[in-house]
Amino acid sequence: MPVHKSTVLVLRCHDWSESSQVVHVLSRDLGRLRCLAKGSRRPKNPFSGPLDRWMLGEAVVSVGDPERLATLMELYETQRFEGLHRSLPAYYGASTVTELVLALVPEVDPQPAVFDLAADALGHLAAVEPDACRATAFAFALRLLALLGYGGPTDRCVECGQAVSQDHPVNYSVGLGGPVCEACRPRDKGKVHRLSVKTVQAMAFLAAADWDQVRRVRLKPSTARQVREVLSATALELAGKELFAARYV
Repeated sequence: MPVHKSTVLVLRCHDWSESSQVVHVLSRDLGRLRCLAKGSRRPKNPFSGPLDRWMLGEAVVSVGDPERLATLMELYETQRFEGLHRSLPAYYGASTVTELVLALVPEVDPQPAVFDLAADALGHLAAVEPDACRATAFAFALRLLALLGYGGPTDRCVECGQAVSQDHPVNYSVGLGGPVCEACRPRDKGKVHRLSVKTVQAMAFLAAADWDQVRRVRLKPSTARQVREVLSATALELAGKELFAARYV
């Protein structure tokens, strides 16, 4: 099987046997992979310490049949996001990042921009104040949807292109991926959410602002609830999976 070297982000680990683990990683060059890490639970192993989620490293991976597990042969840890384990808001934010990547990013599909976004988001979640974790996690989610082609405009109808009102609540179609005017409001494309002006503005800002600006955002509970509902409904629509961690963000 071909052997590759790549920077990887460890997303999730499961015990496979007394000595090995199944490790879900996001590789910058290979995409999302499910790997068998043989001997990773032994005191002496080919990895630079115990494998755990939310660690970054340089890996050697053997990838063959995409229907079967790849083999994680080596991993040299370069960064461990310790801050994600020190506060519940950071933990739930990182768990939301993980759930979204595992649900929406295809396997064995290299997307360096997605890798960079996930690594940046985890780094910021590990460093920001607890009150900033909600906006940071939502910003990641909105940017991920845009990178994967699911994020639509927030200032015009995604069907006809007509500008939507900036002064009144907006109909947001999860099935169509953005705001819709009354004439284009779908009847069979999933749930339509009625979003406040503040929510639409917050989503547009979080999707585009730099991370230093995002970390200063404090969302009102009503705004956060609407953003959370849209993101959860979108994940369910696209992948058939519920976001469990997001309900605590």
